[in-house]
Amino acid sequence: PYKKIYYNWKSGKAEKCTFCYPRIEAGQPTVCSETCVGRIRYLGVVLYDADRIQEAASVEDDKDLYQAQLDIFLNPHDPKVIEQARADGIPEAWLEGARRSPVYKMAVEWKVALPLHPEYRTLPMVWYVPPLSPITSAANAG
Repeated sequence: PYKKIYYNWKSGKAEKCTFCYPRIEAGQPTVCSETCVGRIRYLGVVLYDADRIQEAASVEDDKDLYQAQLDIFLNPHDPKVIEQARADGIPEAWLEGARRSPVYKMAVEWKVALPLHPEYRTLPMVWYVPPLSPITSAANAG
């Protein structure tokens, strides 16, 4: 798990997850998202407006960070977004990946994915989908 420290018996050192940096750089998914039995870890492409990053990261009130981060995400199904992405040289495979990824839907449309540490004001981001079982149980109980 990202940010968790573990002991590497081979090297004899305590290490922490690097979000599988070498795999990501090679275009491969993280090991945890690829092998997760419960499919609770997703890795996906999100299109965003790079010109608005500074604006989103500069909001004064920390309470506004969540919406500011959502606002820079671009809809991968919007023809204008796709047209501009192509003009900007975004590879077609990335555009297809963004369309097929559940991440935009989870974060922007359904609002079930939350930024893990919005106060860090950084990209790329790790977003967290909290378990819905307590909410479902409470709703069913009345």
